[in-house]
Amino acid sequence: MAGGASTEESEPLFVLEPLPELSGVIDSFFDASALLLVIGVGAIIYLLVKFSDPMMKLWTSSLVNLGLNYYVTESLFYSMIFTSVFILVFFLVWAALKWDEVKILLGIDKARILSIISFIVCTWILVVLGTAIGMPAGPGVVICACTTAYLWWTYYSLEPTTA
Repeated sequence: MAGGASTEESEPLFVLEPLPELSGVIDSFFDASALLLVIGVGAIIYLLVKFSDPMMKLWTSSLVNLGLNYYVTESLFYSMIFTSVFILVFFLVWAALKWDEVKILLGIDKARILSIISFIVCTWILVVLGTAIGMPAGPGVVICACTTAYLWWTYYSLEPTTA
């Protein structure tokens, strides 16, 4: 046997330092200075109100949010996660404010919404059936979503909708 050492005695190829628990990271916000949090949130709100261009609002407030999160959590990983959630909420609110334009640009109508709901329901049914026969849940979701997407694409390529 090459090497001859047991797995307990061998060195790992690389060492990953464990990430702090999410509950500890959230508790760090409660342990932070209230004045610092108020100033940070105030700066974010000020930047969201000051600029008229949405992209200028997004990148300036996201940078302040990232800096505040990094200072409070002392973890770049979690500060990026919190900033990603901030950006997601920003785009959801922006899309809600511009909903009429979004509907027109994406061509959202009742038939499209029904089609998306049926896609989700069919994928869920396939996942439940796949899990019942012993398919792992994680890869099963991907396989079932791909299968449903193929069937959905085939149907729409054979039966195009007419206005």
